Amino acid sequence: MSYYVLFPISFRFLGTYSVAERVHSAITLDSYVSTFTTLTLLMGVVFQLPVIAFTLAKMGIVSSALMSKYRKHAFMAIMVVAAVITPPDIMTLGVVAIPLYLLYEISIKVVKIAGKQGTTSSK
Repeated sequence: MSYYVLFPISFRFLGTYSVAERVHSAITLDSYVSTFTTLTLLMGVVFQLPVIAFTLAKMGIVSSALMSKYRKHAFMAIMVVAAVITPPDIMTLGVVAIPLYLLYEISIKVVKIAGKQGTTSSK
């Protein structure tokens, strides 16, 4: 996701962004590598959401009902996280926020399945 979608869009935005006509942006190899590394690592961490939710469900900390109840709060948190980890443009924000929200919905399903497995294995 980061390598094929997010980074090319972000890099295109950062390369064409200009404050004024007299001010030109200069992309150095250091800034290129830094941006690429940061986006890739952050997206790798963020995309672990279903695994984290599964682990928390197995520990009995979260349930699918709880995650469903706080869906609106999670959406706002996802928007904030997406705004923090992406460059300042709305397209990149959407490219990150939509998959993150889908991962949240998948996490609800994963937690529901983990909860069912936990109840059947204890019988």
